[in-house]
Amino acid sequence: MDGAGTSPSPQLVEANRQLLARRQQAAAQRSSAAIAADLPWVSDSSARQAPTAVCASVVAAAAAELPAHLGWGSQAATAVARRPPPPPTLSEVESEAERQQTVGTSVMPPLPAQDKPQPLAGAGTAPIATELAPDWVKLYPDIGLGMLRQELAAPGRLWLLLRYLDREGRGLLRIDNIASTLNTPSSPLHFCGKRQLRNLLRDGEGIFWVRGKGCLWLRSAARVASGLGVVRLTGQPVALPLAALLGGIGDFRAHLYTAFYSGRTKESAYGIEARPMARDTLAGLSGVGRSSQRAYETRVGVAVQANFAVGELSSKEGKEKRAWQQGQALFEIKDYRGQQGKRGRTYLAWQLPNSYAGQHQRRPKGRQKRINRELKDLVTKGTPGNVGGTGEMASLHGTGQLQKRYYPYGKLAAMAYGRHPDQPHYWRWQRTRHGRFVMWQQVGA
Repeated sequence: MDGAGTSPSPQLVEANRQLLARRQQAAAQRSSAAIAADLPWVSDSSARQAPTAVCASVVAAAAAELPAHLGWGSQAATAVARRPPPPPTLSEVESEAERQQTVGTSVMPPLPAQDKPQPLAGAGTAPIATELAPDWVKLYPDIGLGMLRQELAAPGRLWLLLRYLDREGRGLLRIDNIASTLNTPSSPLHFCGKRQLRNLLRDGEGIFWVRGKGCLWLRSAARVASGLGVVRLTGQPVALPLAALLGGIGDFRAHLYTAFYSGRTKESAYGIEARPMARDTLAGLSGVGRSSQRAYETRVGVAVQANFAVGELSSKEGKEKRAWQQGQALFEIKDYRGQQGKRGRTYLAWQLPNSYAGQHQRRPKGRQKRINRELKDLVTKGTPGNVGGTGEMASLHGTGQLQKRYYPYGKLAAMAYGRHPDQPHYWRWQRTRHGRFVMWQQVGA
């Protein structure tokens, strides 16, 4: 030190510079040795604390030489295996600076603001970070109905939340990191207490995840769908808001139920529309009764559209025949404007099931075709841990899809009637001026 005692001497500065250079050179040699030993990333803490351009080039060259089959066909696992070693965290840089200040003075320059590394999420020892994550999670509506039907909405909500935390798609999370993130009252993702977390992990074992050695392996969407008795994913996935996961279980059930409406909603020249569906069919798909269906629709906010069909001229014989088919939904309507034929004639009409437009934002299908292929293989070969085989979904769907009876145009309805003449088909005729209900025409008897 000089006489003033405020700045280091030139000899001390030069010694510190040489020491730091030797440390960086040793770290680069250790990282090269780790790569030669076929390690996927450098595990030495000193190598992470002092990355150099030589180390980065060696790691990039080694990653480029990795075979293309890493990850067993999984793009997420391959990306993790090819990822270069993580940069030093801000806490590690600060601890190194404090250690050097205790010896003499620090010659390590501070990191610029744009170069400060973000905390990593996943299965490592680093805590789970959620600052930059979106405020929604992708949900396949058929999987949501399977959770309701099998009464597994509580562990299913935890599975969706863990998929939200697993940003990199590793499918592996440490249980202690999960507990620290979800059980801390001050955490923005506070979910439940420690006892409830243990109960949920036990209830979802084998269907949503597998535990072992302090880690949690999340099951894929195909495995979860097969375990819930879903044979095929239909419609379009939706964005389930994070508030639905962190709120009450009643709100979450309502979102699971109404997400099926959102996945079936389509945009057309008439606006946002959906095909009619009976309450009994919805009850068979979701296991939710009529009163609970209405309560869920009111809680989330679902637009309900009434539908009516206009048939032939009213006659005694025709009225009796229609009464056997439509029951109490049958009534008579008089055509004052002559839209069906001559003015003043009376026609038979009946009420059709309502249409329901969900409020969730739809997401691209992405891997939905691949998931359906995996589901087909799992249903054919069988999967250990399946609950009830193919379940009620197969009996209602047949091939996994509901039978289509409502079409936007008469041509499509006529083509469908030609393939199945024993069943009635409907096509959209007109919408009333005030938009309260839609009129349909029937093709075939």
